[in-house]
Formats: sequence, structure tokens, C-alpha cells
Amino acid sequence: METNFPIEKAIISLINCYKNLVTKNMRPLGLYPGQDLILLELLKEDRIAQNQLVVALCVDHSTIAKSISRMLKSGLVRTEKSTKDKRITLVSLTPKGTALAKQVEEIWQKAEQNATADMSDEEQRLFIEMIDHIIKNINQQ
Repeated sequence: METNFPIEKAIISLINCYKNLVTKNMRPLGLYPGQDLILLELLKEDRIAQNQLVVALCVDHSTIAKSISRMLKSGLVRTEKSTKDKRITLVSLTPKGTALAKQVEEIWQKAEQNATADMSDEEQRLFIEMIDHIIKNINQQ
């Protein structure tokens, strides 16, 4: 059946397929949704303000707070108040969190390799360029 919205169908199909691939590989790690992205962000820059995670991951503060609370209980992260500003909570990985973050990073790398298999560097560049263009168009609305 032909769809009247081929771009929408393509975008939704891509997101669902990619998310299913990553979720299937993430499930054995026992993470709640979104915790993988927090781990990756902390692996990139450890000991950052909780508010920086809100901005970097484009989610609301309560979502990050709940995830960090769960991750504290699991021993993946630790928190401390900033010495410069006691209102700021700094988040950092524990050794257990770092090990898990590296596993998460490997899953995301494999997913990206799987998704771009048989694509040239030029095709990958053009794909990213097209997506950026679509995002720009949507954000102008």
C-alpha cells in the first residue's frame, strides 16, 4: 500500500528499527531506558553538573533526577555538591559505571556499523546532511 507520507514513514521506520536493534542488545545489561545515554555522556565528560545532562540529552530535569537516583542505587554513579555552588549536583561514574558505559559504547558502535554497512563515507556524509536539513526545516516551524 502506497503511503501519502513517505518521509514520515521512512523516518519512523528507521527510528523503530534502530531503537529495536539497540534495545535488544542493551536489555541484558539491565539498564532502564535512557540510562545508556547518561552513561555515554558521563564517559565522554565525567563529573558534570546534573543540569548539563538535562541540556545534553534534551530531557526534563525530573527524568534525569529519577535516572540518576536509580543509577546511584545500582552503584553506577556517585553525586556530590559543587564546592563553588552548593545548588549544583555533580555526577560522575563509579568504576562499575565506567565498565558498563564502555559496554554501552560498544553496543552503540556495533549498531552504527550495522546500520551503515555497505555505505560509502560519501553516502554516510550525505545521509547526515539530509537529516540535518530535515531537522533544520522542522525546527523553523
